[in-house]
Formats: sequence, C-alpha cells, structure tokens
Amino acid sequence: MNISRAPLFVIGNPRSGTTLLRLILAVHENITIPPECGFIVWLHDKYHAWSISDSMSDAMRVSFVSDLMLSKKFDTWGVCASAIDAFIRDGQPASYADLCAMVYYAYASVQGKRTVIWGDKNNFHVNHLGLLAELFPCARYLNIVRDGRDVLCSYREVMANPSNSPYSPRLDVDVQKVSREWARNVIMVRNFLLDVSPAQAKTVRYEDLVATPDVLVNDVCNWLGVQYSGSLLSFNTINKLKALEPKKTMDWKRRTLEPISAATVGRYKNELSENEVEAFISAGREPLEIYGYI
Repeated sequence: MNISRAPLFVIGNPRSGTTLLRLILAVHENITIPPECGFIVWLHDKYHAWSISDSMSDAMRVSFVSDLMLSKKFDTWGVCASAIDAFIRDGQPASYADLCAMVYYAYASVQGKRTVIWGDKNNFHVNHLGLLAELFPCARYLNIVRDGRDVLCSYREVMANPSNSPYSPRLDVDVQKVSREWARNVIMVRNFLLDVSPAQAKTVRYEDLVATPDVLVNDVCNWLGVQYSGSLLSFNTINKLKALEPKKTMDWKRRTLEPISAATVGRYKNELSENEVEAFISAGREPLEIYGYI
C-alpha cells in the first residue's frame, strides 16, 4: 500500500518567503505542513530499507520513533512518541517514504485535520532535491524566489537581533558570500525543476505574493487541486491563536504575526550602498535577470 501519495515540498533560499507560504497553506483544512524538521533526510541512511516487517517489529519502531523524537526541531511539532508509534503500527508503512508520511499524518491528527495533502517546508532541502525525488516520484514542488538583494538585507536584520533559541539561524552578511550562495541556490532549484514534470513544479516570486496575495494564492490552490478561501490570508491571526510557527523560532519570524505586506520589497535601495548593490549584481546577475529583478 502506497500511503506517501504526492507530498508538497515548499522550497527556496532562506528568507525568501517559504515560511509565509507554509503558513498560508497550513491554514487550509485539507493541507498539513508542519514546522520545519529535516528528519526525512537525516534518518534516511539508517532506515531507507524500511519494510512492512519493520513496521510490525517493536524494536524497529521504537528505534525509529526514538531517533525521530531526538531530531533537531521535532520537539516543535507537539507530537508525542506514542502517537507516532500508533500510526506506524496501524498503518504498517511498506517503505521509508510511507514511514515518513505516517509522521505527517500523526501531526495532522494532533492538529485535528483530515489531510488531503501533506507537505514540508525546509530551506535546506534545496541541497537534497534528488533524494526527495527518489523517495517521492510524484511529489510537487512549490518554489519561491525573492530578490537576492532584499534577501541580504533580511539576513543582516536577523543577525543584528540575537536570539537565545537553540534553533537560531547563522547567516552570512557579507555581500559577496550571500550573493554567491543565493545565486547558487536559486539556479540549482531552477535546474532541478526543469527536469520534473511541469505539473509537479510551480515557481512564484515573493514580490508577486505580497503584491496580489489573493490572486497568487488562488492560483496555487488551483494548481494543488484544493478550494481557495480568502481565510487563508488570515494566517497571521490563526498563527497567534494556534502558534503554527513555534515560539522557539519566533525571534526571527515575528512578521508571521502580521498581515501580508509589501513593505520590505525593495528595501535594499535604502539599506545597501551603491557599491554593495553593484557587487551583488556582479556575483548574482544570472538569477536576477532570469526572474526580472534587473
């Protein structure tokens, strides 16, 4: 039995709006996208040969659940070990992909959702797209791109406001390093998506999302085959009520408590020097041109 179905992976360079997209879609009654945790990649080497017999083995289930619970950031999901174990025992996943899907269904159950689509948002997945495609051949990829010059400004803002969270990001602030990293990530994702079925890939720009959120989110919902509702754009209110974005990451994601705004679009014009803008363009010209930023 294949229970992994066609998951949705929200991908993009850090500080490009991936969390914003996650929260908008996570509000949907038929979509589940938990806070980020890279367990699919981290536990793959140990459990990639999973079978139904492993599902029925107390020792293997205990081992997997124990490793899962110790995975970085999984504590932010609010799912207990017994719930995960029960889903694995009852679902008897026949593969590692199905095993991973069980974890998302367990999260959905805790959230009181009857999930049609389960998904994942994780920026570090840009380095593991081949593995995701191997595990989930029918997966869909929602890629978001943001002007790299504004990304640099966002990096600097985050690093200028230290956090005591064990999960606080460590981001470069050097214009050359950020430009090269951003260009590499954007082009790498673009090239990967060119090789998958057009029906499985969709790329949006952050600037378009914040300019006309109703139009863009409706388009994404049509692509996913789910009903659009204007209530999805009230994600910030629901986030306040249900803490969809964990407290441990809120220091650098405070804007998830606010309505969608285009206020940070083009911030680089006021925050970067002319020399910095020129340096960024020099190192990141190709993706800046491809996505219409210059």
